[in-house]
Amino acid sequence: MKIKLIPKNEQDLSKLFILFAPLVILLAVTINLLRDFYFLFSGALPHTRIFNYGVLDKISNQATYNLLFAFVFVFVTVYLLSKSIGRRLVLFPLFFLSCLGVVGFESIEIILGLIFPNNMMSFGNSTLLLLFKLLVVLGLLSLVFLNLLAKKEASLFVSSQFLVGSLMFYSLSLIIYQESYIVISDNFFIHSLYISSHIYVGFSFVFLSILFFLMTKGINATLYSQTLSSITFWGYLFLLPWANYKFHYGSVLPDWIENVSLYLSLGLIIPLLSLLVNYLKTISTRENNNSVIYELINVSFIVFFITNIFQIVSSFSNLIPILSVTSFESAIRYGYVYSLVLIVVPFVYYLIPRIFGREVVYTRIESITSFLLKSVILLSLFITGLIGINSGYSWNAGANAGNPTIFGEGFLITWSLVSTPYTINLFLSLLLLVGVLLFSVTTFRAISSGPITEIESVELIEEESNE
Repeated sequence: MKIKLIPKNEQDLSKLFILFAPLVILLAVTINLLRDFYFLFSGALPHTRIFNYGVLDKISNQATYNLLFAFVFVFVTVYLLSKSIGRRLVLFPLFFLSCLGVVGFESIEIILGLIFPNNMMSFGNSTLLLLFKLLVVLGLLSLVFLNLLAKKEASLFVSSQFLVGSLMFYSLSLIIYQESYIVISDNFFIHSLYISSHIYVGFSFVFLSILFFLMTKGINATLYSQTLSSITFWGYLFLLPWANYKFHYGSVLPDWIENVSLYLSLGLIIPLLSLLVNYLKTISTRENNNSVIYELINVSFIVFFITNIFQIVSSFSNLIPILSVTSFESAIRYGYVYSLVLIVVPFVYYLIPRIFGREVVYTRIESITSFLLKSVILLSLFITGLIGINSGYSWNAGANAGNPTIFGEGFLITWSLVSTPYTINLFLSLLLLVGVLLFSVTTFRAISSGPITEIESVELIEEESNE
């Protein structure tokens, strides 16, 4: 197994990302687990300048929403971009440095968060590196546009289309994000725009780029409809950026923004149905009988589908007063994150034989890993949604009775409703850590000792000149 620290092409660079993918997911899951422990057992655990719920929540957000996203995005772009254009990447040394800069800056943010916790904003991103990250991301966007000169086939081009959209909204989120503004409504507006552009659109589009690739190449199926793919892309592109404003229903945001968010969120049913039809019709033509990869792709799609159903249902006029300003929105955020994490697993399994020349032998440990990850993520999604519904009902009941639920007896009543689900979620977070550890073991075992197989390569296609 040869791994070059300074890769000469996208094949060598993909090796580094495959090797580090389980470790990045493991880091994010570990910090999330530690944060959850401090949330539930804050009175029993020692508190320091760093080890307290407030700081750990910011570092957890940085590891999950920024580092994990940036790493997976760059990982997928490195592999799929060259496949989409059918040749090696133009200006690869600059491309490599840009990718290294994006992932490197997001990693440094975690270290800076530990050293200067006061400089880190609530969703990660410190004020020290925000400008540098923006410049590097814009440079990477320019290189991606430069390389998108031709498409190889429909499904791969769809994947690249989603990657470009994700990178554009990632750039937008870095441009607009600040921690505080003088006017409160500005804070709510920017907060919602950041969540919608960076998390809703960013994570969704990276997920969809992997999904369209795996549901064709990964399981040897034929894409059903390019038109339905375009409806999915443009529908989510125009509708998802408006989806978060509805969760500030009844706040100081203008009514028109909340109403537009409600109606456009209902419109998400259109790209979702087009994606559902395209997915079901495509996988019906599959020829690959690998159950582990197929089931992981299926469950990741189910998680994404349920998350979008949460988005749509939360727009109903009789439910939004209950679900706004609650942790139900957290269920939607984590739904997009969970779907991406879950589909990265079969993506790594698919790439190991093609990049390292080593077969993944699907034994009982791979099956246990797959079952554990699928079960834990589905249960966590529903439990987090249940917490949001319970807290929303108690908050509204307390407000109508003139008994606030943020302190005193009202808070104790609310906590009695949500404490058990929070405890279950903590246990599920521990199981998720076990699942990711098993994923790491299976990945490293396949890379180091799997049966030798043929490595794929991207051949340089010369331009045809007119005589």
